[in-house]
Amino acid sequence: MPEWFKGTVLKTVKGESPSEVRILSLPPEIMKNKTPDNLTWEAPDREHTTRAPVWYLLFGLVGLALILFGIYNHSLIMIVTFSIMIVSVLILSVQKPQTITYQATKTGLVANNVLYPYKIIKTFWIIYNPPRVKILNFETAAYLNNRITFQLNHQDPVELRWFLKQYLPEDLDRNESVTETLARTLQI
Repeated sequence: MPEWFKGTVLKTVKGESPSEVRILSLPPEIMKNKTPDNLTWEAPDREHTTRAPVWYLLFGLVGLALILFGIYNHSLIMIVTFSIMIVSVLILSVQKPQTITYQATKTGLVANNVLYPYKIIKTFWIIYNPPRVKILNFETAAYLNNRITFQLNHQDPVELRWFLKQYLPEDLDRNESVTETLARTLQI
């Protein structure tokens, strides 16, 4: 049995960091006969982590320090901005993630009945570093909010990659951004 059917979906180069992980490719002659008409999977809209009370204490202290810094600088805009950011993070931290139905079809990518047609998508890339990071990213032609992320959950990244390569160029040089890594590390 060829190595790509033995369950390995990742390949790392010796000495490379996990962000440099690449998905193994199946030969095109095999994928040509295996590619479905569409892929459907369910996943949470975001990663949800359980936070310890210490996290809330530290977050509250940092938030208070930022608001006091705004007061010290007599900057109402800074105070309001930090307050909105603190309240937003706290609201998101107690909300449970919603389950979203994702689809990759012949016409585009779909998230809960919102269609992103392939004609507006420039490129896609998959970041797959289980168990925490399993995401499909794509860049659209939109001026604002041009980077969209779909959680993969249990969707096979190799199958999804080959499906999308029929319609979109893949960007193998893209990795997780510094802000995404920082947000996940700080559990924000």
